[in-house]
Amino acid sequence: MKIKNHFFILNSIIILICINSWLYAQIEHYSSPDEGCTIGVADGTATSDGRPLVWKTRDSSSKDNEVFYNTSFPLKFLSVVTAGYTYSWMGVNEKGFAILNAYAPDLPGSWEDNGKIMRDALGTCETVADFQYLLDSTNFPGGRRTQSNYAVIDSTGAAAIFETGDTIYWKYDALDSNQAPTGYILRTNFSMAGGGSGGIERYYRTVDLVADFYAGDSLNYKSLLRTQMRDFSDYGSNPVPVPFPNYWMPGRPFGYIYTGVSICRSASVSTAVIHGVLPNESAKLSTMWTILGQPAGAIAVPFWPVGNTPATANGNPTAPLCNVAKQIKSILFDYPDNTNYIDSYKLRDGAGGGLWTMTFPVEDSIFAATDSMYNQWNDTIPPIGEMLAFEANIADYALTILQNAYIVLAKPEITYSQPTDFQL
Repeated sequence: MKIKNHFFILNSIIILICINSWLYAQIEHYSSPDEGCTIGVADGTATSDGRPLVWKTRDSSSKDNEVFYNTSFPLKFLSVVTAGYTYSWMGVNEKGFAILNAYAPDLPGSWEDNGKIMRDALGTCETVADFQYLLDSTNFPGGRRTQSNYAVIDSTGAAAIFETGDTIYWKYDALDSNQAPTGYILRTNFSMAGGGSGGIERYYRTVDLVADFYAGDSLNYKSLLRTQMRDFSDYGSNPVPVPFPNYWMPGRPFGYIYTGVSICRSASVSTAVIHGVLPNESAKLSTMWTILGQPAGAIAVPFWPVGNTPATANGNPTAPLCNVAKQIKSILFDYPDNTNYIDSYKLRDGAGGGLWTMTFPVEDSIFAATDSMYNQWNDTIPPIGEMLAFEANIADYALTILQNAYIVLAKPEITYSQPTDFQL
């Protein structure tokens, strides 16, 4: 009888393993590339330097992203666009108004104008109040086609999220202690008003991450770019280490991480953290930190809404920074049976090697150089020519490092002694 019981238990375990493997295999293919985007907004009371922040990881099937300076509206503005198009997916204008979004299919409406509304807002709105007026003026049948969580900040310190359908919207104010006790608001691909659950794993993960930043007084552009934008997690929103010294599931390669439910996904095509200004500072100093391409395989570069972006970030027909990031992605996400998997040992091998050992020190030097220049510019009227030259030099530097890193990844026998400090 005992032998039969042991066989029964063993068979049950085998059946459960098979069922779990089958379920994971189904879940692997569940997430659509167009389903994504993880966003947040914080007022100055929540951030480490008192300046508002708004941020986004863009998940999309539109892989060619670039940074475009638009001068066709009353207000000039900077935004991340799909190459060849003008709809904005995250951006900031010359008055310090910034906006970005996450698709929210649980809201009543349609999605066609999500990017158009942001482009139009950047070209006409100086404040969050102006954006609310824009929504009021289009809040009727045929006025707009939106299913979107819009996150916005401005140079007065205002910060909010608007859950927006075709003919209705709900405002969540980061300065309202009842709505946002900690001064920040987070969303993925669902709305509180609509009651959906799109991207719920990413939502729970960003809640944990940003809560840690807030508790440690480190909610700033650096922690978001370095930690949140490159974060991997599992189905339970638990963090996954890099490198990942295990098998994700039976039959998958050792060390590969499934990214379909992570903030940093195979479908992530760009990110931005827009660092606002204090009320007494020049709106021209509003900084859009941008990663073009899959964020694990690229470098953050600062841009300001003061003039045309460099050719490295706004190429013809596509941006070189995005092009090389796509090449690097093809090496990182090289599992042919499922392109949602990333080889974590190519990011960090546990022995002092990997892509991040090449790119993160460089990114740190860019952070330091930019902070130094920002402080100089903040003491006087920012010189536009100097700002644009600095921006272009940073972008060129990042491009060179990424091109060299790609060669190293593609041919591991080649090594480079790369500079880790940015200097003009």
